[in-house]
Amino acid sequence: MAALITNKGKEIICKRLRGEGVEPKYIGWGSDGGTMLALNVTNTGLGNALPEARVAGVSSIITTTTANDTYQVVGTLTASDLCVVREVGLFDAATGGNLFMRATFGALNLEAGDSIQFTITCQFREIT
Repeated sequence: MAALITNKGKEIICKRLRGEGVEPKYIGWGSDGGTMLALNVTNTGLGNALPEARVAGVSSIITTTTANDTYQVVGTLTASDLCVVREVGLFDAATGGNLFMRATFGALNLEAGDSIQFTITCQFREIT
């Protein structure tokens, strides 16, 4: 899976450090695996968002390498019809808003009523 924090995502992090802005915890999915909209830090939305509403995920701070170094959001989306899911995004609003991070992956073919539970993590680590 390829994933990145967008430029707006970096802005969200900086504003949150100053006590400003809204937590990015809304999960949306789409059908573009990067053919319509390449994965890029300039992305402002999904390549091809599917019609299901974004869900408010449950956020937490977890430990990946060092204590409390990872922001995590977990949420489940359910298909309303047949679809192919190839991307997921984390936003700071239920509609509109800013794309914090986006990931693309291989096609997941869903039928109506099928669900995917996404666990989205953003680890902060030292570069050595």
